This record gives sequence, structure tokens and C-alpha cells, in this order.
Amino acid sequence: MKAGPRFTFIEALTGFRLTSRHFKPDANYVVMDSYWDESGTHGEGSPAVIMAGFGATAAQWVGFEKRLTRLFADYGVKTFHAKDLRGTKGDFRGWDMEKKGRFNSRFLRIIDEQLSFGVATVVAPEDYKAHYGQKPFPRKARKDSQYGLLFRIALGRSIMFMRERPRSDWPLNVVLECGHPNAGDALRIFGEVKAIPRNTAILGRISFDTKQGCLPLAVADSLAYAMFRTVGGYVGHPTDPDAVPVGPSDPPYYTHKVPTRCVQIREKALRALDRDHRQVAGKAGRR
Repeated sequence: MKAGPRFTFIEALTGFRLTSRHFKPDANYVVMDSYWDESGTHGEGSPAVIMAGFGATAAQWVGFEKRLTRLFADYGVKTFHAKDLRGTKGDFRGWDMEKKGRFNSRFLRIIDEQLSFGVATVVAPEDYKAHYGQKPFPRKARKDSQYGLLFRIALGRSIMFMRERPRSDWPLNVVLECGHPNAGDALRIFGEVKAIPRNTAILGRISFDTKQGCLPLAVADSLAYAMFRTVGGYVGHPTDPDAVPVGPSDPPYYTHKVPTRCVQIREKALRALDRDHRQVAGKAGRR
């Protein structure tokens, strides 16, 4: 008799692993594209809001899309939403744990073998409100929404990655999922950051797309949702604080090749941002 799926507690928490190492030079790096998504920004009472995604060269993304298209075709998936996979909804309706595990294992391996770096930014809404959002602002200062703040820090972290690359690898293009009410914040912040002389050559363009029309946003969605559930305390690895579980995987697999950094935005950073905005407003007022 064929045995059913066997998932230990550790195996059921397979997913992403955060790292502190930098990604290694590769002679094939020419122009980077990064795809980001958010989680936890659409409702009151959320324990955390997240922006996360991955970067790679255009050639790497082509390989990623070919392999992901094949995976989706094998399983009849048209549109990927990490929340649907976990809740067995949408294109994942009717899947058992064994099928989810096989899909997840291939999905994670494709990410690990095709992409260059990952980044995630996290802020607790209570911290945002207390140390930045609810504080009175100078008239000429533009306050970042939670979405905008996460984007600003993710962009800064990505620029740090890019500075480790030779100039021939520049610029970095950014793609976000369209439809968020604060998407305008991302456009403004991207323009502000790119206007800084030392960043002008590093950054290329910013654009928006849908998960239906842009496969790379699927992996951004997966990391963002996994980070939300981990930071929110809904799930966690029992021994590894750098593990970000995504669900069952058969065979078990954690990403370990693609370096992924998580930036927790706490009180000190929020106070610094508030101070910086006041200084900018002060200079504008003296002109």
C-alpha cells in the first residue's frame, strides 16, 4: 500500500531563509530588474505591513519565467496568490497537502536557482503611527504613507546591493503590483531618490503591472505574504530565527543560494525619517 504524505513539523515550515551575506559577482549581470509586492496594508489592526521582492538580470528573469510557466502548466495554475495557496482557494482549490508540498518544493527551487537577491521591509503600524504618522508635519513636507515608507527603505536596501556591482550592471528597474491606493507615493519617492546625484545612474525606471500579466510578481507575493505571517506571529520555525516558512514542501526545501535581507523599521529609523523630512521642509521654506 502506498504511504500517504509524511510531513514533520520542520518539513511543514519549509520556505525562505534570510541571510546576511552579499551576493557574489557574476560576469553575466547586465541591468537588473526587481519585482516587489506588499502584504498587510489593506486593513486596520494588521500586526505588520510588509514590502518584499527579488532582483535579477533580465536574462535570469527569462529563465525564471520559462521554468515557472512550465510549473504552472503542470499544475493548472493561471494566477498565483500565496494566500490562495495556503487557503486552498482560487487555482489551488481542492489541492491536498501532498500536492501543495510538491508544488512548493519546485517553486522554491526555481527562486533559489534563478534569482540574484531578495529584500523585505517591515514596520509595525503602531510604531509607524507613534513615531512618524501621527506627528504634526511641516506644511511643505510630504509624509510617507506606510506603503511609501516600506518602498523607500526597500529601494535604499536595493541601491546598497547595486553599489556592490560594477557600473556595467546598472541601472536597477523596479516593478510593483498596480492598484494600490498609495502607488503615487512610490512614484514620488522613486523620483526623489533618483534625483540624488549619487543614485541617478544606479536607478532606471519604475513601472506597475498585474500578477496576471507579470509572472515575477508571483515570487514577490510569496515572500511578502510569508514575511507577514512570520512577523505577525502566525507561524514560525522552532529553531531557526532566519527561516521564513511558506508551507509544506516535498521534498523539503529552504532557499539558501539567493541572499535575502530583511529590514525591520523601528523607532530609531522612524524618528530619523521624521527629522530628515523636517530638515528638507526647513530648507524649502528658506528659499
